[in-house]
Amino acid sequence: MSKEQFDAAIGVVPVSTVDVEAVLDRERRRARVAIPWMTAGAGVAAVAVGAAFVFAPGDPVLVPGSAPSAPVSPSPDPCAVSPYPPQTGAPIPEKADVAANRLSGVLTAAVQQRVAAGTKLQPHAQGEYPKGTQHGPLGFYHVFSAQVAYEGSCSGGEDYFMAAATTAGPAGKGNVWAIVTRLGGNATPATECGKPPVDTQQSCGRKTGPHGETIVEETLSSPGYATANRTNVTKPDGTGVMVEAQNVADDAKQRHPDGPDMPAPPLSLAQLTDIALDAGLTLYP
Repeated sequence: MSKEQFDAAIGVVPVSTVDVEAVLDRERRRARVAIPWMTAGAGVAAVAVGAAFVFAPGDPVLVPGSAPSAPVSPSPDPCAVSPYPPQTGAPIPEKADVAANRLSGVLTAAVQQRVAAGTKLQPHAQGEYPKGTQHGPLGFYHVFSAQVAYEGSCSGGEDYFMAAATTAGPAGKGNVWAIVTRLGGNATPATECGKPPVDTQQSCGRKTGPHGETIVEETLSSPGYATANRTNVTKPDGTGVMVEAQNVADDAKQRHPDGPDMPAPPLSLAQLTDIALDAGLTLYP
């Protein structure tokens, strides 16, 4: 059979419709949200480009005395049982862009009131979303992706608002980031103190806020890395808020052999909790 006959027999191989870069970017962001503190070397599983299937003409060849193989059952849908349960909060009353703009103003004002005098807010790498679109410091953007079955796993399923900024002040550079979300999704804040990663020091406490909020405050540090202060707040109205401050300009999960960029994060745990409890940081105004 000539190449032309072979090509005619199998037809044109369909072009993959999977945006591999988008899948990788989504999984990196998911890791950042689900496990904000990651040790060096922990990476995102590689996603391979979908393979082309080649069908040759002719019936299956049977070995004498052997029985025909049983039909292969279709693979179960990996998204049928999602690893991330659906959000339980009611739909938000605002359009996503309206909510993002409102939340940006609230967070920016709250942070500026509490950082050291002379501190400037600058864009941060986490403020780039989607890829190629850079948002301003502490400018919220809506992260949303439908669940997609790919390579035997379920990708996507995000639905939350995120903002980040690098802080530049008298003591050096740090960063602040925040997530505001409906409860129940993959970005839902912690309601209990979890076990810290290996070789990481943790202080953590749980308390109740003035209006029945569940508050989990923790500090994480590790030799060769940075220090992170983080507050998780679960609000009775169905809003979850996570606010974190780190004493490096980029990301605390990366190694910093020369030490952090400033002695301590630009915001204390108490300040982060005050910010997270701000009545304006809600999806149900």
